[in-house]
Amino acid sequence: MSAIKNSLARKAVKSTAKHSARGTASKLKREPVRVVTLLGLGGAFGALAGFMAGRSAAASPGSGS
Repeated sequence: MSAIKNSLARKAVKSTAKHSARGTASKLKREPVRVVTLLGLGGAFGALAGFMAGRSAAASPGSGS
């Protein structure tokens, strides 16, 4: 039963990734400036969030440093 669930989960992830990639490529063709701007902002906010999470994890008293 577990193997069937894993197989279905893998197929779902693969399908979602393909769908997202095709959608992004399609939007990039139609509205390149908007897509690049939104992807850039998303990347910047993601990097900032990761940086802040890393700093807070390193500064926590239980981190061992």
